[in-house]
Amino acid sequence: MNSVGSRLKKLRQEHGYSQRQVAEYLEIDQSNLSKIENDKRNLNLVLSEKLLALYNCTPEYLLGKTDKYEKPKISFKSARDLDLNVISHINRLSSNLTILRKYEPGKAFNKYPKLNMNFKRNWGIDEFSPVNMFNLLCYKIPNLTISWFPMKSAVSGCYFKKNHDSIILINSSHTRGRQNFTLAHELYHLLENKNHFVVCSEKNDEENEIKADEFASNFLLSEPALYDFMDSNNIEEWSIHDVIKCEQYFQLDHRNFIGRLYSEGFITGDQFAELSFNIFNKAASLGYDTSLYEPNKDNQYYSVGHMIPITEKLYNENKLTRGARKDILLDLFRQDIVY
Repeated sequence: MNSVGSRLKKLRQEHGYSQRQVAEYLEIDQSNLSKIENDKRNLNLVLSEKLLALYNCTPEYLLGKTDKYEKPKISFKSARDLDLNVISHINRLSSNLTILRKYEPGKAFNKYPKLNMNFKRNWGIDEFSPVNMFNLLCYKIPNLTISWFPMKSAVSGCYFKKNHDSIILINSSHTRGRQNFTLAHELYHLLENKNHFVVCSEKNDEENEIKADEFASNFLLSEPALYDFMDSNNIEEWSIHDVIKCEQYFQLDHRNFIGRLYSEGFITGDQFAELSFNIFNKAASLGYDTSLYEPNKDNQYYSVGHMIPITEKLYNENKLTRGARKDILLDLFRQDIVY
């Protein structure tokens, strides 16, 4: 029978994680992890729970009582860094969702609209008005849960889809404008209608990620809306005031927007460089609200969406124990409901 340490080492190697990465996730020295994997140090309860979540395995498998284990299918697209906390968190939410669906099967719903130029029209969205991504997705996507928590800077967010359920994680350490963009980016992946789990990163040059970025940019500000804004504001050459005014109205990510203006030839390389710095101070000096250019510090850990009312419904029907309800809601960072 394999020991706990040898199973942990095997799991880490199968997932392609280094000892340094797992030790960083566990917040322990790499030497301590090495001792655990070589059965020279025992696991405590906190480390055990974190490792079970990371590898999405059962205590029985870890203890050698069963050999039944299926490695989660995860595509991690961070070109610069690997955030194991993201994988651990989505595994916990996925496991909780499985528990909930035992008692409350998901209902089928109409297919998502196709990813084409008529997409916004099919959803009844005005082509020329700003889009409130947070409200829109919860209203338009059945069985969706959105969760925010701080991630490594290279990671923008991730999505998980299984049958009729979907979860989106958003990096709450990014600016509010960037979070809007990430939600639109993840919407593209959900509309592909594939059952999978993908963690997305910034500056990723994979073809599908580029398409998702292009979709997000045009979903938040379509080409007709951009030209209409230029015409309505008599813009022949973009000034810093024009840029900020447009971003504020459409709630855009600053970095993506000036990159788009540059790629379409509306601003020069020198203007792009000038606009890349101190946007917070520039917006403040022009009298604009600066919250678009900073994270939402009040809700760094937060969730909204479908898993919350399902949990409360099943608890009120005595199908979930008080402890199970507490664990699920705490995994969703909704201490305000628990206590």
